[in-house]
Amino acid sequence: MNRNTTPIPLEFDIIRTNKGFTMKGWDFNSFEIEKALANSRMLNPAFEIGGNLCPWDCFFCFSKDPEAAKDRNRVQDNEMTLEERLHLISQAKLLGTKSINIVGAGEPTIDPCFWEVLEHISSLGILPIVYSEGSCRLTKLDFVQRLYNLGATVVLKVNSLWNEKYQNAIMLSGKRKCNMPKVNYFQKRNQALKVLMDVGFNSHDPTRLAFDTIVCKENIGEIIRLYCFARESNIFPMLVNYLPSGPCSQPVQNAISREEQFSLFKELARIDREEYGLAHQSIFPYGGGLPCSIRGLGLYINVKGDVWDCPGQSRLIGNIREEPLESLWEKAAPFRKRFDGRCEPREIFWKKLRGK
Repeated sequence: MNRNTTPIPLEFDIIRTNKGFTMKGWDFNSFEIEKALANSRMLNPAFEIGGNLCPWDCFFCFSKDPEAAKDRNRVQDNEMTLEERLHLISQAKLLGTKSINIVGAGEPTIDPCFWEVLEHISSLGILPIVYSEGSCRLTKLDFVQRLYNLGATVVLKVNSLWNEKYQNAIMLSGKRKCNMPKVNYFQKRNQALKVLMDVGFNSHDPTRLAFDTIVCKENIGEIIRLYCFARESNIFPMLVNYLPSGPCSQPVQNAISREEQFSLFKELARIDREEYGLAHQSIFPYGGGLPCSIRGLGLYINVKGDVWDCPGQSRLIGNIREEPLESLWEKAAPFRKRFDGRCEPREIFWKKLRGK
């Protein structure tokens, strides 16, 4: 494959810092990335290999179908079967996959096949990265210990660590009030964080614990405090803005501007340089300077088998029920040619926000 001359960002080489600069499963250095790009290897895809069930209703969830809201949070007729999910994972292994981001469709940990999927991933020598809201299963010590023993990394939903009212409101922001859990999400999520830390997910280098935080107008005032807590606790702070997919395909009212986000990122870079000895640029989609390794080094496949260029869903490539993963991966070659660790879908979001 002919590559353009865009250099691989050197931030990929800041991986073993014991300060949560990256997480296990995203710790690819520039040499590994260049080699994967040259040999068309899929290092780090994102799969919805859990069902559609989730007890919460966050309006910005990118796995929601904005045209079929009534189908959200219930089993869909056309979800991948367990056999299809396991076969997908096996195909990914043949393409060189080192880690899989398990991003839903609903809450992965409550899927009836969760452990079968996790154990299959682990048995193939692939590292599972589990994105979770935390309150359903991660407060249970035996569940978390089993996750730890399988070598998983956990990405915990954290819109706020201190604003209970705001964090709880987020979970109901989609306005689906019926059949919602009668629990305080904020308190349960914080309990899950304690269990994860007690078990030792943040005791590794790179860390196996991350925060998934969307920066918006309501929480931007606490981001620096949250960021420093994460650095000092060896937790990867995955700070992002909205993805232009699902309900956020159109501009979101509480989104911060590109200028506000990059100003924040520059301040975080200053803190890293002066307080933690981490020198990096501040131009990437994740606060803290870490480039993206999914777009160009992976694909995004939803619960129905639809294959997209990445979770930003800017280009539909096909469906795994109609073509093998290998041929779909080859169709994504143009994204690998211009890989630079940045996030084209988020640039699209900001253009829409500016009305351009």
